[in-house]
Order: sequence, then structure tokens, then C-alpha cells
Amino acid sequence: MDYILGATFDYKFTTRAFATGVPGTLAGSPVIDIYEDNSTTEITGAETLTVDFDSITGLNNLRIVATSGNGFESDKSYAAVITTGTVGGVSVVGETILNFTIERTSALMPTTSGRTLDVTATGTAGVDWANVEGQGTSVDLSATAIDSCDDVTGNVDGT
Repeated sequence: MDYILGATFDYKFTTRAFATGVPGTLAGSPVIDIYEDNSTTEITGAETLTVDFDSITGLNNLRIVATSGNGFESDKSYAAVITTGTVGGVSVVGETILNFTIERTSALMPTTSGRTLDVTATGTAGVDWANVEGQGTSVDLSATAIDSCDDVTGNVDGT
């Protein structure tokens, strides 16, 4: 999954007992750290782990605040990995929980986190004039070629 720098997102995952496959609590003071690309330096403090989320055994929630202040950068890949923890007394250190990117794989993205963007079938930005703010405001389109127009009002010099 690709996220915008500055996004806060949640990821649910299940931990299971190795012997039975039954969901089990992630125990032993669990820690999840995030690694950038091929770096061995963990990003810490950007994530919040909730074990047995909603009181459901084995269901965990990982919330990540992917800001530059927390060490994230655009055009990078990240992996969230358990660095401390057990399930049913068995170590789960080294288990990768989530792989994600920040502004790396999506060619066209909104600049504000949590917003959507209209993309045409060919992958270019679409404009939905009904959703353009300040429709009554004059906009200088002198560097814009307009192929067709239904109505023309105002100053038109024909060049």
C-alpha cells in the first residue's frame, strides 16, 4: 500500500499460536519497529500497537503516523517488524507485519492526506468543475489551451 507523507493509518493483523493456529495474544512486552528500505536503523515512536484489539484475542492494531518528523520520507519503502514479543511462549521476533511505501508507487496523488483525487481512465488528473472551490472567481487561463467551450463571456481577443 502506498501512503501520503503525513498520513496516519491503521493496520489490523492476527497473531496465532504456532502449535494450534488458534489466535493468541502477542505478549512479552511486544514491540514493533519500522525499517526504511535496506536500513538497519529502526524508526521508533511513530507506531502505536494495540494488542487484543477490541478485546479480541489475537487481533492487533498497528497505528502508524507517517510524518517527516517521525523519520518518514517520500519515495521510500518500509517494513513493520516485530522486534520483541511472543505468542504462546514462542518468540515471534522477526515476523514482518506490514510492508508499505510513502509516495512511491502512485503516480498521481492528492497533496493533502485523507483526500481523494479524480483520475481519468488514462491516468491523468481529472477536473470536476462542480467541486472546484471559488467557481465565481476569475482565473487566468492564459497558458491553457481550451479545445471547446459552450459559452464565452468577458474579454476574448481571439488569439
